[in-house]
Amino acid sequence: MYPIDFIEQLKLNLTQALPGAEAHSKMLPTGRSLTQTPPSDARISGVMILLYELDKQWNTILIRRTEDGLPHSGQISFPGGKKEPSDPDLSFTACRECEEEIGVPIPDIELVGTLSTLYIPPSNFLVTPSVGYIKTLQNFKASEREVQEIIQLPLDLLFDHRIKKERIVVPSSSPTQQIKTPVYELGEDLIVWGATAMIIAELESIIETIRQAKS
Repeated sequence: MYPIDFIEQLKLNLTQALPGAEAHSKMLPTGRSLTQTPPSDARISGVMILLYELDKQWNTILIRRTEDGLPHSGQISFPGGKKEPSDPDLSFTACRECEEEIGVPIPDIELVGTLSTLYIPPSNFLVTPSVGYIKTLQNFKASEREVQEIIQLPLDLLFDHRIKKERIVVPSSSPTQQIKTPVYELGEDLIVWGATAMIIAELESIIETIRQAKS
């Protein structure tokens, strides 16, 4: 169960020490380590973990990216992308990408806080995940150019221990390579791994602290 003041509690927890690498490591592919110091030419980007209530459940949004031959082609991720020079900060980047990719107007998103920054070697992205909240359910609209599918997920499903498995995956950036890794297996063709899985693991750790405190 989630407390009535869930969003306010989450805001508070996101101002405190975050689990960061400890949580990220739980979803790290076999044989890989977290990059502690990203390169100076890393591309700065932001993603949005968008929360909303539906049928008395807390939900979030993942997207399946279009097949475009780029490093994260066809993968499951949160809405997000590279910081533009005109973006005042990375939370705005995340909101802007949310509007562009799934059609949620920037003014409708209430910022809750940010998670730990994470470096993604294959794309050279240094990602800061923002957490946002919308009070009213939207008519989500996928960007024809960037988004193949919008995936609405209850947090209780995303955090269900039964979907955490270990699988062999083939990265889109290196189709001849096979990687053994922990995953969130939401369906036969809906496997979440890599940076997105690490972000989910940190979010789960923070939210679990809230739920335990209120139980």
